[in-house]
Amino acid sequence: MKRFVFFLFISLSTISFSQTDSGDIETYLQSLISNLPAEAGDDYVTPTNADLTSWTTIIDAILLDDLTTARTNAANVNYEIVEYTNTSISPNKVFYVLKEKAIQSNYWGTYIFSKNPERSQLVLQAPHSAYDFNTGKEGIYILKRLNARALFLNGAHRCNHSSSSTCDGTTSVCSGSSEPFKISDLAHNTNSVFQKTTEILFNSVSNSVFIQLHGFSKQSTDPYVILSNGTDKTPTTDYASMLKTALLSTDNSLTFKIAHIDTDWTRLRGFTNTQGRYINGSANPCNTSPTVTSGRFIHVEQEKSKLRQDSSGWDKMNTALGTIFTKTLSVDEFSKKVFLTSENPFKNQITFRAKNVIKVEVLNVLGKSIYKKNTNKENITINTKNYNTGIYFLKVYTTDNTYSKKLICE
Repeated sequence: MKRFVFFLFISLSTISFSQTDSGDIETYLQSLISNLPAEAGDDYVTPTNADLTSWTTIIDAILLDDLTTARTNAANVNYEIVEYTNTSISPNKVFYVLKEKAIQSNYWGTYIFSKNPERSQLVLQAPHSAYDFNTGKEGIYILKRLNARALFLNGAHRCNHSSSSTCDGTTSVCSGSSEPFKISDLAHNTNSVFQKTTEILFNSVSNSVFIQLHGFSKQSTDPYVILSNGTDKTPTTDYASMLKTALLSTDNSLTFKIAHIDTDWTRLRGFTNTQGRYINGSANPCNTSPTVTSGRFIHVEQEKSKLRQDSSGWDKMNTALGTIFTKTLSVDEFSKKVFLTSENPFKNQITFRAKNVIKVEVLNVLGKSIYKKNTNKENITINTKNYNTGIYFLKVYTTDNTYSKKLICE
């Protein structure tokens, strides 16, 4: 009998550490958010300090590709990590899906990490994935196609729990009248694994940018899109403005408000969002607004018909983000052939050295050529004093290949 129990334990242990699956990651993840607990019910559970300690170990281990440690600690909080191979797009891509076990007890959400991200700085978030209509599906659609670093999805309706968050801000979503946010609203609660995961990735991935997807009911005086970096300050690298430009290139009927540019606009700016406050440097994101902005958090409020209704709308956001956040090569081929001698970000000039050059070109974020020159020089300088702040692409054409690199002008 003891031998039977021993082998049963070994078998169960092996199963728990062999969590793999394959298929269409989009279909798989959509199934996980299709039946989230609705408003009321008090299903959402506040994590303890011990839970958050285990969670920190889990995320750190995933980022180090240490699944053994991650899975051991995930089991402590009723979570598991499925190594999911997406076979619906060629070549196949592998994602680590950190999700609660089938019999749930916490409802903290689902967190997906690409094993080999192609947009390594892009982190997608949908804190109201089902009830900000289709924002979860939109995030999943983009994750699959851009192979972003990660996607965070909430685990329960924002109004699921009756207890109020102690963090700043009010909402009328839950009761119809103004009241504090609920603790189940993950965009307004610092004591959550959603917040903890944000903090870990922000500090571990030095150039990470967080795109948080929301939805709103458009009033007659509203634009179709409201963008905010979480403050009224202008960042050095203005991803919100870049996103506006990129979205307009997919649909020129879209209208916009940007919080740090349209400073008289006060609706749906995300200034009390606790992830945004942390990313912008607040020492107390629950109750204190930041005084500066990092520019690495973008709060995206979207009207339904043009961006959230179906995949035709999701593809606009996918295309726009794919324009801004370009693929990161697993091997930096550019650096092997082209030696960049100026700084990146650059200001007044771009300088580099390369052999067998035949042409040099600079393109803006929309793919428009703004500089082009045929040359056979090895040491090249491009005057950029009149360039606007933003993202550019340097293309160096040689006799054997073409090499590209994303550069940022400050």
